[in-house]
Amino acid sequence: MEPNILDLRHQRCPLALLLAKRHTNGQQQGTNIDILISDPSSMRDITHYLQQHAFTLSCEEKEGYYRMQVTKESC
Repeated sequence: MEPNILDLRHQRCPLALLLAKRHTNGQQQGTNIDILISDPSSMRDITHYLQQHAFTLSCEEKEGYYRMQVTKESC
């Protein structure tokens, strides 16, 4: 299975948040997504949105960006 990666390293809010919403909207339960983000304010906004919408996530800091691992949970 091909990895589900959303690369937002060159995007800033509000566009980064809108793209993350679009990508995660309608995902099936148990779906894993990797989101790559470089903008700290986008990271905060996307994290807040995902926590409010039945996703679990973990984040690790890489060289110059963050890698967020997101899983769609049951509603």
